[in-house]
Amino acid sequence: MSRTISVKEAAAALGITPRAVTYRLEKGALKGTLSKNEFGVPEWRIHPNKEIMAGLQNESEPAVVNGPINFEPSDVVEAESVETPQDVEAADETTENEARFSNEFQAIVEQCVRPLVEEVKAQTLAIAERDRIIEEQSRQLRLLPDLQSQAQKERERAEEERKAAELRALEIEALNKQIAAMEETKQELEEKANQANVLVSDLESLKAKVEELQKPWWKKWFYPQE
Repeated sequence: MSRTISVKEAAAALGITPRAVTYRLEKGALKGTLSKNEFGVPEWRIHPNKEIMAGLQNESEPAVVNGPINFEPSDVVEAESVETPQDVEAADETTENEARFSNEFQAIVEQCVRPLVEEVKAQTLAIAERDRIIEEQSRQLRLLPDLQSQAQKERERAEEERKAAELRALEIEALNKQIAAMEETKQELEEKANQANVLVSDLESLKAKVEELQKPWWKKWFYPQE
């Protein structure tokens, strides 16, 4: 398995910035693997090519790596292309331009997206309110059969009360008629009683006259007051 070095070591060997080394890795100009180190941070490990090996051998103070740098010829991996210093500078400038453009683009996007975000929030609130209204209406619809049944019972109870009131009214009217008839009967009986009293009085008078007429003539002379 070939030995690998860090981005800083490759940058020191090539005389460029670590960012330029990363740019070469991303473009495929250098071979490497991206994996997490012992701290869980993503880190590039580079397979050195001839250019890096020459830079490492020419350094007066070699960079510290995991053990002495002692690469075999088979450890050297040729890149698909080798960049010149002009390419490195262009890459750095391109990287800066890309970063500046990315920041400007992000600001423009945020400026354009912010109204959309606010609109989405407003629509979300409107949808939530609509869902609440729909749920309330659904709940009322679920309760509608119970309400209809209750209303039907109320109508039936009201109809029964109306019929009972009509029946009581008829009973009261019948009682009033009976009372009126009894009053008339009472008056008739009182009139008949008065007539009977008159008849009794007349009868007594007639009886007295008859008795007076039936007395012998001698009683009339001797007992005129009987």
